[in-house]
Amino acid sequence: MLLSLTGTFLTYTLITAFTPGPNNILILSSVTQYGLRRSLGVLAGICLGFLIVMLLCAVMTVTIIHLIPAIADWLKWAGSAWILWLSWRIANSTPTGSGASSRPLSLWTGFALQFANVKIILYGITALSTFVIPYTQSIGWLGGIAVVLAVIGWLGTGCWALAGHVLQSVFQRYFRAINIILALLLAWCALKMLMQ
Repeated sequence: MLLSLTGTFLTYTLITAFTPGPNNILILSSVTQYGLRRSLGVLAGICLGFLIVMLLCAVMTVTIIHLIPAIADWLKWAGSAWILWLSWRIANSTPTGSGASSRPLSLWTGFALQFANVKIILYGITALSTFVIPYTQSIGWLGGIAVVLAVIGWLGTGCWALAGHVLQSVFQRYFRAINIILALLLAWCALKMLMQ
């Protein structure tokens, strides 16, 4: 039973962490435009914010499970608005050195995104409420699983950052087209969240 539950948990978390979402698309865009080294700030912000959101999910999951209908709509709208703003920023950015957008997003922008990123909030709540809460409500276990969820999320975001690094020359050559595609993917993420 535990082995099958662990397999299902890992399948869910890995698929969720490695599929396109606001973090992955944002870091891909940043790394392709500014390079991996200059994007480390926003990547660190994403990772730090991700960990804190997962820990908050762990502490509040039992309560939130009862409140989700009231909170879910607000989170959807706030998260979608933030993601649409990021989409607009990516679509209207210019290549490095060619204008106003010569600085990558900051650590604090990456950090703040996590609190409006409905995908990771639902990722945390779903994983905890489906795979942990039915078996234990121990804060220690919930906190430990929250850290595991954050590490899996970091792996997904890190892979997208490395893809941006490896493909940077291709992305810079087709900057405008790729940024429009990335912006549309972010907008699609926001609209998909609103439709759920």
